[in-house]
Amino acid sequence: MTTMEKAQLRKAMIRARQALSPDLRSELSRRAQEALTGTRWFRSAKTLLLYLPIRGEVETEGIARTARSAGKGLVLPRVQQEPRKLWLHAWVGEPVPGAYGIREPAAGWPLVEPGAIDLVVVPGVAFDRSGGRLGYGGGYYDRTLLLIRAANPGARFVGLAFTLQVVAALPREEHDIPLDGLVTEDGMAY
Repeated sequence: MTTMEKAQLRKAMIRARQALSPDLRSELSRRAQEALTGTRWFRSAKTLLLYLPIRGEVETEGIARTARSAGKGLVLPRVQQEPRKLWLHAWVGEPVPGAYGIREPAAGWPLVEPGAIDLVVVPGVAFDRSGGRLGYGGGYYDRTLLLIRAANPGARFVGLAFTLQVVAALPREEHDIPLDGLVTEDGMAY
């Protein structure tokens, strides 16, 4: 898949996701979050890295509520644009507008070491059923997943998406980190 084809797929997937009515997006998000919190990976995790949704992504507030109720630690990423990096912060307050207009932790929130994270809920634009993920093209998550895997080989990386984001196959590049699973509103996709 060429860079142009990836760009076209990104646009088409984001458009399809954003075309969902708010009520349908909310219902599908609720179902996907319930499916994720029902997994063994969620139940056994002590600390989760979550994303805050943008551009019509699956919501994560239900996962956060369930994790807090179970006494799990929550971590949010904060974007550093140059060099491209995600800082990992304990979720201790109300997120603030950050890079690219994404809500994220304030810079003063406590940092969390990559090895402390047991489960990463990974956003994306498109996914396949063999661990492939197409992100937004910045490589932020791939670099972060690599750090987490090196620090905690037992950490699990699970994509969270709407079924409409699942495609037959995505190309893999050397730097792509495969996911351990994918959850949609229909349950575990793999």
